[in-house]
Order: sequence, then structure tokens, then C-alpha cells
Amino acid sequence: MRSDLERAGWRADDGCSGPPDVVIVNTCTVTRRADQESRQLIRRLARERSGARIVVTGCYAQRAPAELLGLPGVALVLGTAERESIASHPALLTPAAGDGGATVDVAPARARRAVAAPAPLHFGRTRALLKIQDGCDSFCGYCIVPYVRGRSRSVPREAVLEQARRLLAAGFRELVLTGADLGDYSGGQGGAGDLASLVEALLSLPAEGTPHRIRLSSIEPNKVDDSLVALLAREPRLCRHLHLPLQSGSAALLLAMRRAYEPCDYARLVERAAAAGPIAIGADIIVGFPGEEEREFEETLEFLRAIPVSFLHVFRYSARPGTRAASLDGLPPANAVRERAGRLRELGEAKREAFARSLVGSVRGIVMEARRGKDGAWLGTSDLYASVSLARRPGHPGPIEARIEGYDGDVLRGVELAAPHELRDEAVAER
Repeated sequence: MRSDLERAGWRADDGCSGPPDVVIVNTCTVTRRADQESRQLIRRLARERSGARIVVTGCYAQRAPAELLGLPGVALVLGTAERESIASHPALLTPAAGDGGATVDVAPARARRAVAAPAPLHFGRTRALLKIQDGCDSFCGYCIVPYVRGRSRSVPREAVLEQARRLLAAGFRELVLTGADLGDYSGGQGGAGDLASLVEALLSLPAEGTPHRIRLSSIEPNKVDDSLVALLAREPRLCRHLHLPLQSGSAALLLAMRRAYEPCDYARLVERAAAAGPIAIGADIIVGFPGEEEREFEETLEFLRAIPVSFLHVFRYSARPGTRAASLDGLPPANAVRERAGRLRELGEAKREAFARSLVGSVRGIVMEARRGKDGAWLGTSDLYASVSLARRPGHPGPIEARIEGYDGDVLRGVELAAPHELRDEAVAER
């Protein structure tokens, strides 16, 4: 949205040019807490940016526009499809809500439409998010995403490659592929294997003699096919990092959640991915789903202890209006849910630390970030998605190789290795 608006002549607020004319709030609605935080933010902005027109968009705007329409300062509510043309929306130039009333433009989310090829989001000067897919057709029992993001649709392969060429030409060294249901990517119209094929094509793009790498964002475990597992094993420029939403280690709860796999399927995938060497595997877990009793929770806890996942994202179940699970009975007591979430977070922290310490002594590929740590050290992101600090800034942003020499509780400490030609030069000098 920012890129489109800037091309249309708008200028991002720099804090030095007076109060902004428009403030855009892009909302989430995956939990009740996300809704609440969006409302609080909008009210605060209405106080702090009085006179500015507030535009609310995103998934909460798609799900419940009327709830947002009455909030102070809101001039325009846009659905998830309509935000893709925000820069040309006529209501953006209308008077503020207090002068001329608010406008709502929210079409049905499940209407058929193409996916836009948006401008990528940049992380500093070396990493960029490249969105290749949107929407979801899975309809898991607890999830609102299919209702607010629409049908699954993919950016055509050539459009993805063209965006990637531009990013590499601009100097980015890591491309993070994203999507609401990334594993459902079918931009090549070939179905199975399309994502692995796209990754191979992206890795084959020239980058002015400097290597680049690809990272996958969150991907459903039942959509990681054999071709992708094989590519992870043989291609060092595909980051060895998978975020695989699990949600529960109980077969009964997975069935109630309408997940398309069983715990044994998930365990086999994790073991296959880990067979080729160290790999960072993250898992989302929902605590307190209807019907979860102590037995089901213990199954989840024991399952996670037994498999080589390296970090956990723990969420307390939040009923979303219109989803199948919202009508289910059997919610566990709130105090039990808090206690269970705490136990899972403790396990997740122990696994994260054990994984980090297991990397000491290894050599990892690092892409540098445009930021420094609290101690002034230069920070980079490893292929395993762990932060690495270097005492000396490398001569280029990477990927570089660094030996991991320690772990400080939140980041790994590394030392850059000499490039192959530098090693040869040192050997000649010694002779």
C-alpha cells in the first residue's frame, strides 16, 4: 500500500512536515485480542492525529466493517481486496469522517479474483518478503482466514521471477517467500511440485556474481511434498528453516480441528527434514481448543518433547465468529489453559536454547541486517533463522560464512570466515 501510494504522489510521514493527512491501519482478526488491539490503536490515533482521516483495512475490516465504522476518526473502511487499489480509491480524497461521513467498501471475500503482485516488503537492505500466494481453501475448524482472505490464488510464476530479478538487482540477498497458504502455490499451473520448481527457478536467477538465498515462511505440513524435502536436503541456498503449524499433538483434537494430517504424519515429516543435518523447525500450537482435557494436552506435550522441533509459537484458543469451532462446547477452564500455555512455553524455551547451543562450533551462512545489537555488535540472520552477532562488520552483506563460537541467551556469537580467495592469498603469503 505504501509503495502504491508513493507512486500516486503521496509522501510517507517523516515527522517533519506537519500532521499527516491520512493514517492507514492494517488490521488482523485471527484472535479476539487482535481485534481489541486494533480498536485501541484506532482510538489512540484519533486522539493523537486529530484531523487526519483514518483508513482501516485488513482482515478485521473484511470480517466486521460495521464494528470499525463507528470508531472515532474513521473515514474509510476497505476490505482485503479493495486495499489492493487503495491509491486510486476515490474516497481517499473525500472529507474526514466528521465532515462528510465514513465510507465502507468491502466486497465478499470469497468472490473470484486474481491475486495482485504487490511490491515486496524490505527488511533493512538485505532481506525482502516476496508474496507469491494469498487466500486459503482449507477451512480448518478454528480459522477465520478463508473467510477474510478469500479463495486460494497464486501470483503467476513469471511475475514472481520478475519481482525477484528487481530485488536482486537492487542488492537484496535473501528472498522470503510468503503466502496465506504458501504450500498451495500453483502459479505455474502444474499443481504438485510447483513451489519446489519455483524455488529452483528463483535460485537460478543471476545476481551480479553475488549468491542469494531463498527462505520459506510458514507452510502447512500436509503441503510439504517430497520434491520440497529433497530440495531442502541438497540445495544449501534454500534456508534450512521450516515453520510447520502443528496446532495439537492429539489425533482426536486434530480431527476436531479439521486438520489434514495426524501426529504421526507430522513426526515423519520433521524426521525426514532433520535427516539431512541441522534444521530449524518451528511449530504453532493452540491451547484450550474445545474438548481439550488434560489427557489431550499431555499427548501434545509428550509429542513435542519427542520430535526435533526447535521453537514453539503457543496460542490460546480464541473463538472466531462464523467458524465451525465457535459453536463447539467443551472449552477448558481459563486457569487450566493459562497453566498449559505456560508449560508449553517453558518447553519451547528449553528446545530453543538446546538448539542454539547445538550450533556452537558449526559454520553457518549469514545475511547481514541493517541494525546492530545492544552491545554494538553487527547482527545477521543465519540460514537457520537464528540471529548471529559479529564483532566486525563484513565487507559485503552476504551471504557470508561464519563460525559460531558461543551463545549469549538471545543471539549466537560468530566470527566471519575468510572467503576462499582470501584463504588462497594467505597461503601464498606464508609460502
